[in-house]
Amino acid sequence: MTVSPDVVRAAAAVHLRNGSEIVEFFNSTVKIHFIDWFNTSCANREAWARKRIGSTDEVKSRFHSIWDNIPVIFDSESVNLLQFLALTSILINEVGAELLPLTEICGTAARPGLAYAFDSIPGVKRSYNLGPANKRAGELFFNDQHFWQAHNQRAGASRVRSMPDVRDLWNGAMYPRHLFPTSLDPAESGFIQQADFFKFRGRGFIQITWRANYKSIVLFVQSYSGSNATILQYKAAWEGLDPDAVCTVTSTNDWDMLFQQTDLIVASRAIGLHNHACGNYLQLSSDAAALAASSQAAGSLYNMGHRINGGDAYAALFSQRVIQMLNALNYR
Repeated sequence: MTVSPDVVRAAAAVHLRNGSEIVEFFNSTVKIHFIDWFNTSCANREAWARKRIGSTDEVKSRFHSIWDNIPVIFDSESVNLLQFLALTSILINEVGAELLPLTEICGTAARPGLAYAFDSIPGVKRSYNLGPANKRAGELFFNDQHFWQAHNQRAGASRVRSMPDVRDLWNGAMYPRHLFPTSLDPAESGFIQQADFFKFRGRGFIQITWRANYKSIVLFVQSYSGSNATILQYKAAWEGLDPDAVCTVTSTNDWDMLFQQTDLIVASRAIGLHNHACGNYLQLSSDAAALAASSQAAGSLYNMGHRINGGDAYAALFSQRVIQMLNALNYR
């Protein structure tokens, strides 16, 4: 699937500053809301087979809120139409039904609950306990006094600490399910759930993972200058604290609150932070050949998809989806 250089150049020349301007652009160009246009012109077709966006008033309101966060995502006052279509394509794939940031669900029949996050599963996922920059559960449970002081009243704490002879199991890649519950019920395993392998699993619009990425969000909250009451509450609580220490003492509930109850600000900023950490993939080329290149060259859609997901198939499909949208819009 190819796209005309004229279409790419024209899209790159359109600059949009917020949700209202995006809605107005589509109302003036195709006479309907973007979501209605996508569901009519692209959804369930070609590269977009079996994909559509929810079209309720609530979803449209969240769409507006996400794109009011352009400065938070892009560190820029505006985005061009290429960037809008590309990031929206990611959102449609990841959270299109409701446009809500998600927390990764854990558990399969073979690896129930906490075991799924902890275990290394060949061909499926690495062990989150051994993830980049994460602290291993055994280190937190037995050696980290900040962790113990913050979480020792949670369910299961005494049982874990009563078995120091198995701490090596907590530093591995296979959950010790023969000794400890895999249940996701905080009343059974609340203490275990505060370890990095579970607390820093995927969250948000593009499933941000690992302590290092969450630490960047701590820094954002600590320097926040906006008016969201929930973020300001956490800013006050974290004032003067080392970001790594904040990561240790916060809870899974804290992070669910920040991602899901802050008017999508934290979830939006997480995209921007991931973009910075992964080569600024949101900076897309205005040259049609470079944009559509099947390589990880800077500025290509393929590169953006690969940086977000890590897979070749995802990157190729993502590129085709954005090109399909550009061709359907055919803006010149």
